[in-house]
Amino acid sequence: MQADVQLWQYAYDRHVLLVSPTLLLTAMKLIQTGWKQDAVNKNAQQIAERAGKLYDKLVGFTDNFETIGKKLDDAHDAYQQARRQLSEGRGNALAQAEQLRLLNAKTSKRLPASVLATALPEEEEERPST
Repeated sequence: MQADVQLWQYAYDRHVLLVSPTLLLTAMKLIQTGWKQDAVNKNAQQIAERAGKLYDKLVGFTDNFETIGKKLDDAHDAYQQARRQLSEGRGNALAQAEQLRLLNAKTSKRLPASVLATALPEEEEERPST
């Protein structure tokens, strides 16, 4: 390098680093550290990308979860409305069916007493006159 001062620049332009024997180990350690840092940076970038994808999936899942909750609420409301139609108010379907049984309709089963307790007004719980 002392004989040709352009040699170092020539090598450097071609991505070759000329070092003396005393600097060789230091240069190799620096290169190793650089490679390790590059690997860490690549992993960090991949982790950030995966974290973004995971977050997006969680947002989508949360939206779907909220939709499920609303639909369950709607289904529960529809169930309650249907149950009221079946067993509440004068002339509800269960009370009328029980009145038919009390009028000696041929049946092989009976509605549970717990269901009839809410379906029959107290004055209708007695057997009609024949």
